Amino acid sequence: MKMKSNFFLLIKLMLMCLILFLFFNFISVLLASVIIYLKKGFFPFSWESVFVSFFKSGYVGGLILGFGIWIKIWLKERKNQKVPPE
Repeated sequence: MKMKSNFFLLIKLMLMCLILFLFFNFISVLLASVIIYLKKGFFPFSWESVFVSFFKSGYVGGLILGFGIWIKIWLKERKNQKVPPE
């Protein structure tokens, strides 16, 4: 049962990190579009550019971050199991 909950935690963490990276990708494209609008006078924002940028590189960071957090939690649980209670 422990392994099953760890697997669901891994999936949950990866999805949350993917959503986080997508959100920050959206913010960065929006900010760049606002800067271009203020300098040049046109607003080049498109959802296509947000998703293209995310699928080129953003998803990798989300997956690695989710996996890294899961490893940290797993190591902390393992350390807590080895330490005898006082």
